[in-house]
Amino acid sequence: MNFALNSMAIDTVIVFILLLMLIFGYFKGFVYRVYDLMATVVSLLAALYASSPLSAIYQIYKVEGIGEIVGKTINRFIIFIILFIALKIILLIIGKFIKPILKNIIYTISIFEHLDHLLGALVSLIEGTIIIYLALIFVITPIIPGGKENVEKTVVASKILELVPSVTEEMKALSDGFDVFTNIINDGINYDSFDARNVAALAASLNSAYKHGLINQEDLESALIKYYDEIDRVNEPISLNQDQYNEVVDVLSKLDSAKFDQTKILNKIIVSE
Repeated sequence: MNFALNSMAIDTVIVFILLLMLIFGYFKGFVYRVYDLMATVVSLLAALYASSPLSAIYQIYKVEGIGEIVGKTINRFIIFIILFIALKIILLIIGKFIKPILKNIIYTISIFEHLDHLLGALVSLIEGTIIIYLALIFVITPIIPGGKENVEKTVVASKILELVPSVTEEMKALSDGFDVFTNIINDGINYDSFDARNVAALAASLNSAYKHGLINQEDLESALIKYYDEIDRVNEPISLNQDQYNEVVDVLSKLDSAKFDQTKILNKIIVSE
């Protein structure tokens, strides 16, 4: 019941924000809002490229042990958000001086003057959607307890997250992987209940971290060595679908074959239809 209420609250807040953005854009007009949209896009791209090297220097969010892999990804995302907000504020301050000049130039084209309010509302809606998407990505990370579960039960928020499905699925996978890591840290590996969800979440998290350069082969092998050494303790075969199985194979392909015998792990897995 709490999830339903929280999910409803999330959707309500999003709809309210989008309505405010529409009204704000309508009264501010096209030029002012298109500048703000461009400021959002520029801040987004700059923060995206700068967050990778800066996250290697600054550790705002840190997890020790096996969860360090997911912690690095979350740390980069936090730095990305901080950079995005800081850059957006700077560009908005600059915009105080640039917007009036742009307005005088663009309004020499009569069509923009006539459609000023409608175009302003449309551009404002686009900017609001981008900002809400980033906020939702933050919510589904492990930083917000229960955030992913609540968002998955929403209607409006879920539709917004579907706008960039590849990024959304990666963040969800990292969140699932973090849950697996946390359980391992707190309780150790429960081989009797090491099910498909745990295996898939672990594989997806490791693949994502490796792909984004957050871990190297040595880190990957270090994270998997405990599983490999004790894989014989898995009592029942683990049933995975084809996508989950491919994820596991992808992880194993990155390992040193001299240290890891892939068949030792794959023999514990069966592929279901």
